[in-house]
Amino acid sequence: RKLTLSGKAGANEALRCADKAIEIAGDSFWDGDEVACEAEDSPTIDPKYEKNATTPGLANPSVLKLLPMRVSHLCQRSALLQRGNALAAMGKEDEAIQSYESVFPLVKDEPRCARIDWERHSLYVNIGNSHSRKGDFAAADEKFTTAEKLGTEHIEGDNVKDGKGMVACAKRARAFALKRAGKMDDAKKLLKEVVDQQIADNLEEEKQKAEEEAAAKAL
Repeated sequence: RKLTLSGKAGANEALRCADKAIEIAGDSFWDGDEVACEAEDSPTIDPKYEKNATTPGLANPSVLKLLPMRVSHLCQRSALLQRGNALAAMGKEDEAIQSYESVFPLVKDEPRCARIDWERHSLYVNIGNSHSRKGDFAAADEKFTTAEKLGTEHIEGDNVKDGKGMVACAKRARAFALKRAGKMDDAKKLLKEVVDQQIADNLEEEKQKAEEEAAAKAL
């Protein structure tokens, strides 16, 4: 929320929130009062405040008696992704990549489905974007290719809508990386391909909807 509303200006606050979320998802203890103040629009933290971490984290042994470890992993995954976004907004691309990559071990045993693959996809695209901003197009393109492959696999598996969405997102990211790398003609060509495909998909969706409505009226 901090990053969405304030952009780069809110990156420091977003990073602080992400770090606290990681703390909550961890196996130690966290301070409830310290976290509660983040609900305020402009939280003010007293520099003399003495931390009182007494609430067990989601991976704490006492909590694991009541909740499965997966709850902690779900929270960690979201927090690490947002932490990476905040670091990227601050221009700390290497740290952002490290934060994104730390999510992969938490999803490696998850099933292949659209929701989880969108999560994997966003990690690859974000890592690629960080490499692009660092000036390494080759490393960026490798990640975009992996993200696009996830989409292609969904299309081939009959989950066409999510698959096309993943492919389009990866191609858009590659187009902007190409522009950043000074390959403007290639960037324009690829972005046009994405736009043309979206137009064609929209027309097909409208046609299908009209046919369904006509069939319903004929009953």
